[in-house]
Amino acid sequence: MSTIVAAVRAAPFPPKTPVFVGSYGISPRIAEQVHALPGARYAPMFHIQPGWFWERRRLDADAEREVLARNPGAERLAGPLPALNELLRLPTATRITWSVELGARFRDALRAEPVAETWQLDEIVAECAGPSGRPYRELTRGVLRGLTFGRAALGDRGRPGLVWWAKNARTLPSRAITPELSAFWKMIDRASIHLIGEEYPDFAGDPRRAARTAAAAHEALRRGGPVRQKLARKYASGLTPGFRLVQGLGGNTRGLPPAEAEQWRAAYLGARADAGVSGFAEFDFRFENSARAIVRELMRELAAVV
Repeated sequence: MSTIVAAVRAAPFPPKTPVFVGSYGISPRIAEQVHALPGARYAPMFHIQPGWFWERRRLDADAEREVLARNPGAERLAGPLPALNELLRLPTATRITWSVELGARFRDALRAEPVAETWQLDEIVAECAGPSGRPYRELTRGVLRGLTFGRAALGDRGRPGLVWWAKNARTLPSRAITPELSAFWKMIDRASIHLIGEEYPDFAGDPRRAARTAAAAHEALRRGGPVRQKLARKYASGLTPGFRLVQGLGGNTRGLPPAEAEQWRAAYLGARADAGVSGFAEFDFRFENSARAIVRELMRELAAVV
């Protein structure tokens, strides 16, 4: 994290450029580093997949009593969530109830360790656009509701965040609207400061042509109804630095010399900026992507286009 913070500090970003920096899990140590940057906001990342938050609700005794006093039915939601496959088979109302509880557990963690200004969600998964997409969309919608609005009994207020959108789910904006899809888009709008489209281009061919191809989902949002058009105005382009090659994350897959790969990336960023994205998001600063020179050059490129 110190490499990222130093690179952001050194880059010529315009004054008051909003900067969000996060990590998986909440870390006061990382938050302190982020807050050393003027105006930067710490935004830890949560993911929907089964794990620690699925095991049980973790509130102190006073908070648990307050939640149960305001909503006695919450007692049955204190234990483990159903397994994912079972959750997806449940009736809609039951699935959303459990999903809201999961999102509220994320919010509980933010409340218990109050070092973050906002949050990130990983992610609107590819399955949301698949043959059984509706249960996944309802799961996502419930989690976003719980995370954004938390627990009224504990004084939580709305706190929107950054919502990541998987590359293979980005056919959704072109779907004919239904009551369920309308509820899905409305919840994403209420929950999001930015909707981050995971574009993850391969650094190959004409970067401006690649940028036009990657813009398809953004353009589909612009052609949609009023809520999708609002989301289009929040749309941010998501990439990685490009030097750690992982299936699905694009990057320098053709083995260009580093300087050429960086030139390609800079041209792509410029083209996406010209298309009117609201910002840029970078993921996976690990291994080959973590070298100081690579991170500094990436931040310089971003500062040139925001």
